Amino acid sequence: MGVVKLEKEKWESYFDNLSKNLPAMEAQLEVVDKEVGDQVEVEYSPLTGLSYDPKDDVFEIQFRETHDHLIYHPQEIYINQEDGKITSIEIVDKEETKYILRLKPALPLPE
Repeated sequence: MGVVKLEKEKWESYFDNLSKNLPAMEAQLEVVDKEVGDQVEVEYSPLTGLSYDPKDDVFEIQFRETHDHLIYHPQEIYINQEDGKITSIEIVDKEETKYILRLKPALPLPE
């Protein structure tokens, strides 16, 4: 399906539903800023949830083992899908900083 722009009025319900059904997966958060460049803020870490609060206009990425990451005043969100699975989510804030959340299934523990 490729990259799909998610309309802002759907953000809250989309990420609430996604978080309720979130399979075991790990995520890497990469920040692309015009001044600082491209930097990995969180290496692959278990992802526990994603949410958007329209009242405060903030997008939250929740990690189990590291800090939660807040993105204030997001302007656009893009979902990248391959074979019916989300592989990455890109959030663009009002300063045009891009936050790229790369997703991969968590490795199962050995028996």
